[in-house]
Amino acid sequence: MNQDRLDELIDKYAFGTITPEELNELLDWYHAAEIGTVEWPADQLEEKDNLRERMLLRLQTQIRSADPAAPMADPLVVPMETSAGAVRSRRRLFRLGTWQVAAALVIIFSSIWIARQYLHLTPEPSWVEVKNPTGKIQAIRLPDSSEVWLNAASTIRYFPKIGKGNDAREVYLEGEAYFDVAEDHAHAFIVRAGSLTTTVLATRFDVKSFADEQPASVSVLSGKVKVQDSTRVLDVLTAARQLQVDVRTGRSTTVTIDTSQIEGWRRGKLQFAGQTMEEITASLARWYNIQFVFADPAIRRCRYYLNFESTIPLQQMLAVLKEATDLDFREDATRHTVTISGKACN
Repeated sequence: MNQDRLDELIDKYAFGTITPEELNELLDWYHAAEIGTVEWPADQLEEKDNLRERMLLRLQTQIRSADPAAPMADPLVVPMETSAGAVRSRRRLFRLGTWQVAAALVIIFSSIWIARQYLHLTPEPSWVEVKNPTGKIQAIRLPDSSEVWLNAASTIRYFPKIGKGNDAREVYLEGEAYFDVAEDHAHAFIVRAGSLTTTVLATRFDVKSFADEQPASVSVLSGKVKVQDSTRVLDVLTAARQLQVDVRTGRSTTVTIDTSQIEGWRRGKLQFAGQTMEEITASLARWYNIQFVFADPAIRRCRYYLNFESTIPLQQMLAVLKEATDLDFREDATRHTVTISGKACN
């Protein structure tokens, strides 16, 4: 019997809803199983004893109704050893009557059931955190049915019961993520990323906020989103609009974008449409887990249009970059660095 089925039968037994066939299945499991140690927290002893007594009385009633001549057994003679810290089953065999076996079972099953309930009452973690490594895109389905694609070297945190009775559906993001938010007009969906707070109801959008990269951005593919910082609303964005924010100065700019670039990374493409070499290498560094070094700082400002498959090996990607940019890319595998040199753009 697998654990899920055993849990189901013990729950049914505890609440008095088990059928005769299911009870026989539970008894068969007991005869074939080795019952281990169940640890009891000190503050649960009274609850354990109360539930055991209630279950024992229920079983006595069930057995007497089936066999009026069956004696009312004293649970103290059951082959179990009890203490304040644990309930242990003996592995010796006894010649027991039906009622004695049943009395032993009620204590064993109630012990397992209470222990499992106690574990379920253990406080859930305040947040669920998903950390995505370099070189990987991870798809996540949130409890409210919203879908998230987490870009490389990014982390997301959310409440484990998001969307279940909360006033707002709220997530915290470090890095970049693409969101496809499930519609729920009664509960706003909020993304907190660095100094930016993005609020939506149902839409598809992208939030990018890396601590060591400028600018932060919010891009909308469909629907409408509101973006604000700690002091004011920065803009209300519609489809194909992107808000770019310099988090050091607080200055923001809204531009029209080609949304295929945003969709691209989610589908495993490394696409750059006029970004600076500094922005391009920042994305490549997260993907390939390597550091880029500029021999001439002016190269950082050069802008390029590039398109790669994310599965391309690093060495092949560097060769394509050299061909497309007329720059030299020298890899130091020992130090995990790539030095970029050559003529800077005007």
